[in-house]
Amino acid sequence: MRTFLPLILLPGLMLAHAAAATAQEPIETLPIGRYVLDLRGAMPRLKADPLVATAINVTPANLPTRGRGYVAGGQWYALRTGKVTIGIGGEVLVSQARRTLPAAVEGGEEGPTAIRDLIVVTPQVSLNFGKRQGWSYLSGGVGSSIFTAERQAEPPPPDIIVIGTPIVESRQRPLTITYGGGARWFLNRHIAISMDLHFYRIGAQPASITRPAMPATRLLVLSVGTAFK
Repeated sequence: MRTFLPLILLPGLMLAHAAAATAQEPIETLPIGRYVLDLRGAMPRLKADPLVATAINVTPANLPTRGRGYVAGGQWYALRTGKVTIGIGGEVLVSQARRTLPAAVEGGEEGPTAIRDLIVVTPQVSLNFGKRQGWSYLSGGVGSSIFTAERQAEPPPPDIIVIGTPIVESRQRPLTITYGGGARWFLNRHIAISMDLHFYRIGAQPASITRPAMPATRLLVLSVGTAFK
């Protein structure tokens, strides 16, 4: 029994020594941790496509070109190869943009309101460069989106009775490719400032019973917020 006791204790002593050595290293020199979570405010830049404007019966000037929303996501860092850490994860982008044309003359009636909604879900792979307290990354992935444009409907007059059941149609989810990069700078061990710039290529959507056709488009999305680990 005494012969085997040192052999049993040896692995534990080695692990304790490794942990103590790691604890003595400055955190700035440690490799990127195992995971990170992001929550950022997003500002998509949209195109005033004349085809979209015509389809919803507004002018191109009526289409909103600046969206507001958020991005939520996370990465699990599965592999380190030299100076590069490979991450696997995904993101969800949600935003809305609205624009109402101002009245042509003072005291006149305002123009219609155009609304554009965007929801994108994309699994992503990332290449990360840096250390635990700060790193940059390149990432990309393929997912799907819901991207719609519509003219805000005015409520019917109170003396009009609507008869029948409205048509309910599932939204199309075109293939969406995203690519870009960003960086995270940690203020302490757990909270960071996060900045990201991504392109989204959204596939074309054919016309349906209730919605007009939407051409393929590319969007630029800047997002700034916080990261947690």
